[in-house]
Amino acid sequence: MSRGLAWAFQSACDQAFEDFARGTGYTALSAGVGRYDLLADRLDRIFSCGDFEVAEGMESVGLDVLYEGLTDQARRTMPVIKAGTVVRSNLHGSNGWALRGFRFITHSYRLGDVASIDWTHASKTLQAVSRQTPATFIPMTLLDEILDEEQRADLAAQDALPTVGMPTLVLVHALDRDTSERELAIGHSRYNEDSTVPWHWHEDLLGGPAPERSSRTVPYAPAPSQDAPDVSLRLRRSGAAEQAN
Repeated sequence: MSRGLAWAFQSACDQAFEDFARGTGYTALSAGVGRYDLLADRLDRIFSCGDFEVAEGMESVGLDVLYEGLTDQARRTMPVIKAGTVVRSNLHGSNGWALRGFRFITHSYRLGDVASIDWTHASKTLQAVSRQTPATFIPMTLLDEILDEEQRADLAAQDALPTVGMPTLVLVHALDRDTSERELAIGHSRYNEDSTVPWHWHEDLLGGPAPERSSRTVPYAPAPSQDAPDVSLRLRRSGAAEQAN
């Protein structure tokens, strides 16, 4: 699955640079919203969700639909992931996808600061996700039973945090519009009100070489057999917090 996440992000960034170039007058806000939509679109394509959901009795959506609007590079490198492996699982308005009993949601952040995110100033949904317990990765639904007295008093002054119905990771992405530098990481966020590490663990998804070609036949040919889908991703459920470098 890690290749699929990386492909979706790279494709979304490439398209955003073309559609929301500085010279056309788009602001950083416009470009950011555009990339948010593009990333969701690309993730739906790679996972056969949303507008790209596979009809009953079919192995894949037609390639004319799947490839519409994509660059030649995106078509050539798009990994094959079997339809149904990942399903849509939004969380309180945040785009989300789920597989094998856990979910991930997306979050945009500043380039170079992914390892130092302050979750205490994030949205209520991201705060709730970061409060999931590290040892068993049990979703937090009963805050008063889990938090100590000081934390309960702190929460009493805030709006109630939303519940998190299943173990949820965060897919953090960052892009520099001037240099085209990019970051993409997935991990188990940690509510860092102690101003220390913001992750129990997180993993860089752009560290390996980019594939030159996928196993999919192009252009506009029937999809190949998907007997060996690319769905590998390590899910850590315990362990010490990652040390900041």
